[in-house]
Amino acid sequence: MLDNQPLSYPSRHRYVMDPGIPNRQLWAIGMIVVQWSNAEWFIDMSTHHLVGKDEELLGQYKKLRGFKQSLAFWVRLIELKTNDPYRCYILSLVPRIQNLNTQRDEVIHRLWGGGMESESPSAIGMETSDAGLLPNPGEKHHSKVRDGLIPFTWNATFDRLRRLATDLAYLNRDLFQSIMTDGSPHGFVDTNGQVTSR
Repeated sequence: MLDNQPLSYPSRHRYVMDPGIPNRQLWAIGMIVVQWSNAEWFIDMSTHHLVGKDEELLGQYKKLRGFKQSLAFWVRLIELKTNDPYRCYILSLVPRIQNLNTQRDEVIHRLWGGGMESESPSAIGMETSDAGLLPNPGEKHHSKVRDGLIPFTWNATFDRLRRLATDLAYLNRDLFQSIMTDGSPHGFVDTNGQVTSR
C-alpha cells in the first residue's frame, strides 16, 4: 500500500490558508503520524502488560512525560522482567525505535513550506513541487547552511517521507509480532516470523 500514493485526495480549496505542501506529501506525513501512533500504542500496551498489577510501577509509569521517558521505562521492564531470546530481540528493536522517533520528530515539529500543488487556488497551472523542512525561529543559518541547504540529515521529499512511513510500518510489524507473544515465557517470534516456545 505504501508503494503507491492514493489516486485522489480531498479538496484543499476548503481551507482558508493553503499550506505550501503538495497533497502527496500531506498524505505521507499523515501516514507517518498514524504509523508512529501505532508504535507508541504497542509499546504502551507492552508496558502495561509488564507492569501487571504492580501499583507502584504503574504509578511511576503514569508520572512519565514524553516518549523518551516512556521508552526508557519500557526498556527497563524488558530487561528486568523478560528472558532471552525474547529480551534480546526486543532490545534489538530499540535503536530502530529511537532512530525513527528522531526522524518523526523532525517531520512533526518542524515548519513545512516552499512546495506547490498544481491545483492549489494560489497556483493554478503551476507544476507540483515538494515542500521542505524550514529552520526553527532563531536558528543561525550562516553557520549551518551549506550551498543553500537547510541543515537537516535528510531531504523532505515525498519519496523520503514515504520511505519513513514504510520503515515505521515494518517496525510496527515487528513490534506486533513480538509483543503479541505477550513477553511472557511461552513464546518468541524468530527472525523468520515463526513463533517458537522457550
